[in-house]
Amino acid sequence: MSYLIQPIVFQAMDVQHLYVPMRRTFPSRHGLSEKELRRRLEKQGWIVWRGGRINIINEEVYPNVRRKYELLCSLLEKHQPGTLEELQYLCSVHHGMPDFICFRNGEFKFVECKLGHEGLSERQKTCISKLRGLGFMVEVHKLVDHCTKTRLATVNIAERRKQVIEKQMGLRGYIRVKRRRRKGI
Repeated sequence: MSYLIQPIVFQAMDVQHLYVPMRRTFPSRHGLSEKELRRRLEKQGWIVWRGGRINIINEEVYPNVRRKYELLCSLLEKHQPGTLEELQYLCSVHHGMPDFICFRNGEFKFVECKLGHEGLSERQKTCISKLRGLGFMVEVHKLVDHCTKTRLATVNIAERRKQVIEKQMGLRGYIRVKRRRRKGI
């Protein structure tokens, strides 16, 4: 297990941040980001597992939960051979594992869910760095107020530098795009 010897180097720490607007208000925000963003990921066709629960197979759990995590283990061995043990180690030692492990069309991604004002902890940054080193895609999904203009950004977590890729389209931009589509441009 060579990952035990390697020092933590924050290189290539550009992590995609996706800003998802809340469409309504909620009486309580406790657990809101995970619940809403999980629903959104599943609607997009992703199979979603809790990130910190990879070791659940070693515990006594309900049969349907066991089957779901056995599916995760078999998919990891098929599409990312040799990473299951390293992920189990990360789950048991580091308390910064992203909230969700998602799988779709032979591709895995780890998703950390946050409310708009929350940032990543140092443990989460370390875990993201290790997951990126293993070759996994990691994203941060932020549930934000609808007035937030940024929709997609790349953030360098080591240097705290943000590059906005996509912003919310105003009404003029929306009308311009619709006209272009009608004209076939």
